[in-house]
Amino acid sequence: MGGRGERGALGTPEPRLPVLTGRVWAFTDDLAAEDILPGRFATLAPAEAARRLFGDLDAGLAARFAPGDVLVGGQNLGWGAGGPAAARALAAAGVTAVVAGSFAAGFANAVLAAGLPALEVDAPAIFHTGQRLRLNLEGGVIANLSSGDRLPVRNLSEELLQALRARLGR
Repeated sequence: MGGRGERGALGTPEPRLPVLTGRVWAFTDDLAAEDILPGRFATLAPAEAARRLFGDLDAGLAARFAPGDVLVGGQNLGWGAGGPAAARALAAAGVTAVVAGSFAAGFANAVLAAGLPALEVDAPAIFHTGQRLRLNLEGGVIANLSSGDRLPVRNLSEELLQALRARLGR
């Protein structure tokens, strides 16, 4: 298929991805999948698991998540076992995207399989909990609306754009 904004194989315009805006929940490097969703909750239905997010770090944190929020992590986000269950719980909680300096092996795919963009940036530490950000997926830019900083998305390939279009149904 063609590049951004080009026509698809059947001559129809490729669907555009939405520009997403959300509140940041920022975490440091090496946040394990088990930190996101403790393993004892991994077999729960996603909606129930969403109420247990970060239960071992801050038992009340899951209740403060709102639809449209964005999880921002540092390096090696989602390491260890339980990535798919953690990703499904994040999606069920209404998280709209996951941004990190880097993802642990397999976690970015788990996030994408849960229907969420998994985006890598060079300096995730510019985002702090409570700030607002805007994700222009087609343009490959994440803007911190609170500080004015902008970062390019490192891993935004045409293949990822196609996968996001398919999963986001746009």
